[in-house]
Amino acid sequence: MSQPIRVAIIGLGQRGLQHLKALWKLQGEGLVKIAALIDAFEDNLAEAKIQRYVDGFQIDGIHTTTDFGETLAALSLDAIYFALPPGVHNGEIIQAVNAGVHIFAEKPMSLYLNEAIDMERAIQENGVISTAGFQQRYDSRYEAVHNFLADKQPVMSTIIGNGALEGHSIKHTKTETLGGPANRVWTANYEWSGATVVEGGIHQTDLMRYWFGDISWVEANYVHRDASDIVDGGNNPYAYSVRYGFECGCIANLILSRLRQTYYSDGYESILWTHGHLKFEGNDVVAYYYDGTYPPAQTPSQEAVRHLLPTSPRVDPTEQISRAFLRAIAMEDSGQLRSTFASSMNSLAAVLGANASDQLDGERIYLKDFLVDAKYDRFRRKPASR
Repeated sequence: MSQPIRVAIIGLGQRGLQHLKALWKLQGEGLVKIAALIDAFEDNLAEAKIQRYVDGFQIDGIHTTTDFGETLAALSLDAIYFALPPGVHNGEIIQAVNAGVHIFAEKPMSLYLNEAIDMERAIQENGVISTAGFQQRYDSRYEAVHNFLADKQPVMSTIIGNGALEGHSIKHTKTETLGGPANRVWTANYEWSGATVVEGGIHQTDLMRYWFGDISWVEANYVHRDASDIVDGGNNPYAYSVRYGFECGCIANLILSRLRQTYYSDGYESILWTHGHLKFEGNDVVAYYYDGTYPPAQTPSQEAVRHLLPTSPRVDPTEQISRAFLRAIAMEDSGQLRSTFASSMNSLAAVLGANASDQLDGERIYLKDFLVDAKYDRFRRKPASR
């Protein structure tokens, strides 16, 4: 494909604007042509508003509309970026792939596993290039972990993410007109976000998959928010404890919180393999292990067992995942993509399975069963009202 790849973005909220910023830069390099911007709310398409988030943006020559179907029928598009809140998909991805359009689907691809399975099936049947928005796989620090562990046997990982319920960027979907939170912060609302594990924790879950391979089972318990402590629809649980079992034999703990009135966030990552401990120290990735004659004559010093992993210069991972997606389209080869839609289904099933496990009092759920067993149908199915 010698001509610039013609793309559209549906959803000009926080994430859609971040994609637009990256694509605006890539358009300047001649790699892409932004052909259309689509949003359910017309004021999100105003040039003056977009310019607050994308330096130098000009709307000249870009088709803007609130009508996805009209755009798909009227324009010749190579690819569409879907940056919608995960619960409001309404068949758009399937319409696009049936038209032969390549797909960039933001995570989580859906709150409903059956809906995502239908999307995946359509993608496979139509043979289009697809990727899911797990841009952290393109972060050089996380890539260094992936490369380092390639010939090692991981045994356990613990990721802790403490966050504030109020900690969010500007939200652009007018949820107050759609039966959602009056303050538009849908990420704090269980019904709109699928809970923090699904909306946010899917990133940590997918990183662990990038390092360790696919997840086999999940167990989870949440501490749910008291009804008296719900403000502006912010009803996501206080705390989440999720345990994953990986096909490689590794186990992992994902511990998250969303407390109200704290206005403070922090986190911690620990990655263990059979003979060492890997962690992040500031911007550095450090592995602690002994590589001398064993057993040593005396206990090695901390300096002797501390190894700084080589990392390439950090670049914007949102830009990098777009470069990879566009390159895959141009080469008609998805083999270089680190998160195809199909390969990302295990991450989605794991976090949706965590919600189901919590509702089943911490039951261990094997993901192969979760995808097909009739006993889990109520957790997979999209409610008729959505």
